[in-house]
Amino acid sequence: MPKTLKSGERRIVLKAKEFCEREKRNEAPLIPLRCVQARVAAITGVCEKTVTKITKEGEVAARTSTKVSTPRKSGPRPKRIDLDDFERCAIRHKIHEFYSVKKELPTLTKLLHEMKSEIDFKGSRTTLWRIMKEMGFYFKKCRSKRNVLMERPDIVAWRYRFLEVMRQNRIGNQCPVVYLDETYIHATYCAGKCWQSEKEQGALSSDSKGPRWIIVHAGGAMGFIPNAQLIFRSQSQAADYHDDMNQTNFNKWLSEKLIPNLPPQSIVVMDNASYHTVQVNKAPTMSSTKTEMQNWITSNDLSYLPTMIKAQLFEIIKEHRQPPVYEADRMLEEHGHKVVRLPPYHCDLNPIELIWSVLKRRIAEKNVGQEANKIVQITEEAFATITEADWRK
Repeated sequence: MPKTLKSGERRIVLKAKEFCEREKRNEAPLIPLRCVQARVAAITGVCEKTVTKITKEGEVAARTSTKVSTPRKSGPRPKRIDLDDFERCAIRHKIHEFYSVKKELPTLTKLLHEMKSEIDFKGSRTTLWRIMKEMGFYFKKCRSKRNVLMERPDIVAWRYRFLEVMRQNRIGNQCPVVYLDETYIHATYCAGKCWQSEKEQGALSSDSKGPRWIIVHAGGAMGFIPNAQLIFRSQSQAADYHDDMNQTNFNKWLSEKLIPNLPPQSIVVMDNASYHTVQVNKAPTMSSTKTEMQNWITSNDLSYLPTMIKAQLFEIIKEHRQPPVYEADRMLEEHGHKVVRLPPYHCDLNPIELIWSVLKRRIAEKNVGQEANKIVQITEEAFATITEADWRK
């Protein structure tokens, strides 16, 4: 069966035919036969520079036994799709649901279908694969030789350490456990469903979400920590609300609102957001300059040879660098508190996520036809309705 020619190839055939017909009418070559490049350019309708470039590509392909490929399209690449911790946690829950409830293997195709319906996932199968790799899942052969998704051993160990700390605290010291987190809400936030009929429309959703407000708080079995609530208007247009929080804002909230009101000797549980994990003893990496590496080695009373290259200097750094010390941890530890880090993408171990759900549901019940500037007042009133019983539940 002959190969189907694409539109561009068909146009080249027509140009070649027209050129040959002109030569037939002229009864002589229009371009001297010795001018090969010029004749090919005239026959195909492309410039001589392109003919020369393709000729070189053909010579390389002949030497390497490969094919002449189509050049990649230029221009901006599609925008990277990323998910927040809650959405990544939903993916992780769905994988475990396949194993424990559905008794099926969670393939990428199945996960993509489920995530599109549950969290309105906009990415492709490849994007979901990338996110799964970032979350610590990988393919590993099982005894039946079928491919299944497994967690990275370091994340499994991290989860075990976290649960062991919580267990030891319950049976031993019983220190107060305080969970902190950030969330957001739009000014026009309302319920997705309501009672309505043909005569009574019920609550109407707004086409515009309005300004976004960032919410920061902490709490535990004792309820919310008094006077630790922070609500401020977002100044960022990014989809991820974490762009509004940074090291300065978070540390200010810690020092002015949370630490002065924490119960003595509390265990503070937080995730691994970038502004939660600012290192005070950060060692140079391979992307650091050679001078930075040398200065770090000298400042730590170590020695190196002047002839050493970056790779050799980095070996010294890896051997002597200390475990990371985080700025937030130091601030809390100076006041007698202990910090425990959640494993990556384990927001299901943070009960404040369930409190956010309760909070937003109560905001939606009150935010019916209200003016956008009343969202802060409605949010504060919703906070006041959440009790210690809600936390313990």
